[in-house]
Amino acid sequence: MINKLLSCIKYLNRQRNLKIKPLKSAIKLYLLNRKKKERSLLTLEHYSKVAILMNDQGIGDAIVTSYLIESLRKNNFKVYVIVEKRIAFLFDEFITVDGILLYDRKKSIKKIRDQLGNIKIDIIVDLVDKGPNSVRRSQIIKIINPLHTIGFNHEKYKLYDSSINYHEYNSHITMRSQKVLELLNIKSDSIKYYLNIPVSIEQEVKNYLNPIITLGKKIIIFNPFGSNSARSFSSSQIEIILSFLSQFDNYITIIVGESEKISQIKTLQNITINPMSCFFNTVALVKYSDFVITVDTSIVHVASTYEKKMICVYNNRIIDKKFVNNFVWGPNYANAIQIFTNENLNTGLGDLISNLDVSVILKQLKNELKK
Repeated sequence: MINKLLSCIKYLNRQRNLKIKPLKSAIKLYLLNRKKKERSLLTLEHYSKVAILMNDQGIGDAIVTSYLIESLRKNNFKVYVIVEKRIAFLFDEFITVDGILLYDRKKSIKKIRDQLGNIKIDIIVDLVDKGPNSVRRSQIIKIINPLHTIGFNHEKYKLYDSSINYHEYNSHITMRSQKVLELLNIKSDSIKYYLNIPVSIEQEVKNYLNPIITLGKKIIIFNPFGSNSARSFSSSQIEIILSFLSQFDNYITIIVGESEKISQIKTLQNITINPMSCFFNTVALVKYSDFVITVDTSIVHVASTYEKKMICVYNNRIIDKKFVNNFVWGPNYANAIQIFTNENLNTGLGDLISNLDVSVILKQLKNELKK
């Protein structure tokens, strides 16, 4: 009886916290914005340094944002990124920026101001709508204190001097970068991602692939695992796909992904596991491949960078109850074939890719590999 009572109390507390949390966030946002008396005007001739808010974002976000970063740098802006340590390595060389500001949610946000030193940021760009992380983003903006802040659908908040009205939740995420460039009077080039594979790693991958290519074989990259189980193939699906691919003697399939996961996969004839664990090695493998098979991960955007022929599987995820992930974070180029799951749950997690009839994938593969 006591255990049931305690469980009931814990449940009620969780429900109360879920309801109170949005209210607390709303109050914090109100107080943060109340301190700013008026919005600044957009005076481009006075600006030279731009910082892009990328805290709470991942590898895929960084790759697609490389389009905005490079476009700004080509137009004489110095670009800084505000990121967490887990993706900071991408901006050492892989994606070229002028500076990195590390954000650690466990430490004081004032640490960002210490990193700036004498650097004065003129513009902060926030590509994200109001959401669960808005308080953190607003706190960062307040600490950096730029001359002008650009955001999306933040017309209620004075911390954002320019708020771009944008509700195209079926459009690709790079459209947001284009809207920022338009606001800054920058003529945008065709959408392209800009990645720089370290020279030594690229050579290592070339050396690894050279014996395969010398034999006249082509390279397939197979990435079976996403960031969670919903966006990953099941063991049986992986086994069926690899069994099918092993029949093609003119192809070698290289399985990529986290080492501890892919090391458990049983290999067959014409199938091998990537022996190199570095993410940049995987990028180079994609660059020199002939075909990519992947679930919805950053590998999609890597393949997009090099316009590789690709089959990618998406699971009808809805992000923040409005973003249609299939399109907002889709491959966005002609050489990609998207396969969608068919349960259409339309939840934040999406359908389970493991429930997809694998014959749908095999049919597409058969058509493409025999061309």
